[in-house]
Amino acid sequence: MSLALNYSVLNPANITAWKNHMTAIKRLCQSEFDNIKNKEKYKKLVVFIDCHPSFSIYTQMALLSSDYLIIPMMADFTSLEGIKGILMLLYEQYPSEFLKRYASNIITFNKQVKQFELKSPKIKQFVFNNYTSNKGVANAYNSIKQELINFCYEQYQSFPQYFTKNDNSLDSLITWQNAYVTDVKDFHSSGKVSASLGTPLHQLPAQGQKFKMPDGEQITLAKHRYEEAIENLKSLVSKL
Repeated sequence: MSLALNYSVLNPANITAWKNHMTAIKRLCQSEFDNIKNKEKYKKLVVFIDCHPSFSIYTQMALLSSDYLIIPMMADFTSLEGIKGILMLLYEQYPSEFLKRYASNIITFNKQVKQFELKSPKIKQFVFNNYTSNKGVANAYNSIKQELINFCYEQYQSFPQYFTKNDNSLDSLITWQNAYVTDVKDFHSSGKVSASLGTPLHQLPAQGQKFKMPDGEQITLAKHRYEEAIENLKSLVSKL
């Protein structure tokens, strides 16, 4: 499918092929909504698209079918490079003059967006997954994490138009961080049980601490662990 899609968007006989493919997910969601009888019930429905970290054609389709961007991060320098890649590929903010000159001579994603009068999603949230089982946010990662936060805040200061909140209320690193950065605990066993049994995470506390897995294995979960994970999710959702 990936190869077929790549050929399709480059079809010289169809000058709107790129636009049509890039907005396919959004049009699908709209079509589904249009066919729902009780529209009032789903007016506030939010669709989340989980993307592969590579800039594949599927990722591009997801990006241009989305209004907002939630960026998951670990406290490592790979995440820093990933953020630089997002700024470069989506918004043409190149980290060097060499890349800027190179991009000026080729058809980029951003140039296509502008040509077809589409909109790139705005950055809404950075989500850190740095929790250990016992100590909360891992202390060993704090310095790297802070460097990532500082870099993201600098991008907000330089390019507020790429973010959802670009007013004067976030006038310090602390206020910006409170609005844009959330720590979410790694689900560990809780997430595996939730996914394997098809039970939403918020329903696990009411079902006790012992769960029988599909292969018959009995798993015991510490109740306070998944309750903590739920509180993290609530904190994130409150910012969305």
